[in-house]
Amino acid sequence: MKNYVSVIGGVNIDIKGISTGDKADADSHPGKVFFSAGGVARNMAENLSRLDLPVRLFGVTGKDTFGDFIFNDCAVKGISTEFLMQSPQVRTSVYVTLANKTGSAFFAVNDMESAEEFLNADLIKNNLDVLKQSAMIVLDTNLKTDALDEAVEVANENGIPVFIDAVSSEKALRVKEISGTVDFLSVNNSEFKALFKNCNFDFNKGDEIVKLMKEDTFESFKYVILKMDKEGVKIICTKEEIIFNFKARQTNVKEISGAGDAFNAGFIFSVLNDESDLYDITKAGRMGMCAAGFALRSYDSVSNEINKKSLTDLYNQKLNSDEFI
Repeated sequence: MKNYVSVIGGVNIDIKGISTGDKADADSHPGKVFFSAGGVARNMAENLSRLDLPVRLFGVTGKDTFGDFIFNDCAVKGISTEFLMQSPQVRTSVYVTLANKTGSAFFAVNDMESAEEFLNADLIKNNLDVLKQSAMIVLDTNLKTDALDEAVEVANENGIPVFIDAVSSEKALRVKEISGTVDFLSVNNSEFKALFKNCNFDFNKGDEIVKLMKEDTFESFKYVILKMDKEGVKIICTKEEIIFNFKARQTNVKEISGAGDAFNAGFIFSVLNDESDLYDITKAGRMGMCAAGFALRSYDSVSNEINKKSLTDLYNQKLNSDEFI
């Protein structure tokens, strides 16, 4: 792989409350609270860095305690902060989740409005020379629509693959305004429904998804990665109308937030290390599933266990097992 991966979008503090019981009622529950640097873009950047991919992280924090913590955390983990802004006009974004002992998030609050005002097209335009040298441009929809459109245009004009994570069903709608072509779009169930068919249908019926591919909304995306929690992952190749299916790995789940970001990083790691001109989607999907497994076993937003060797070893170990069949 040449050059580096440019990752642009949300950078925040994650606060996770996990109760020791299995109830989800409106009450005070005993449990534990965990605190770590987070954000979809930042999490992907850390995972990629741990996988020995050079990374440039673009985003913004406040000049406050949380912002200082994030900058120091990036420095310790080898993530370049050269393009990470720190502004006194911004209050560092915070993401709070509450879960029961099964690790399933049942409520989340994001406080990111202050930072998002700075995640606009100027962020892209002011860093064009750097972005044009990227091996891949990775975005999340914490970016404003004009920033997403500008970044995709830069990628398309310079032959750079682009990967977008949809973040939430509300923010996912921003990708519908993009005029260029997106190589990879990563969504969960609710984001998929918001974008392509805002109604209930059976994700396990491939023919229903194939019908949707014929709609205009699919034309801008070469591959759609549909993450379905315990039901696994589907990767939809829109041009060939092919669906790749990946089963969820069995593991001891501690907390689910961060698993999607880890999947994305494992997928990107595989794609960028593929020396052929064609994407090996089967391998990339399996690498993503293995990477997500590390995150599910961790209370942190990014697992300390994941690195190039541990991911490759796990992939090779599971290659011929029932988990990959």
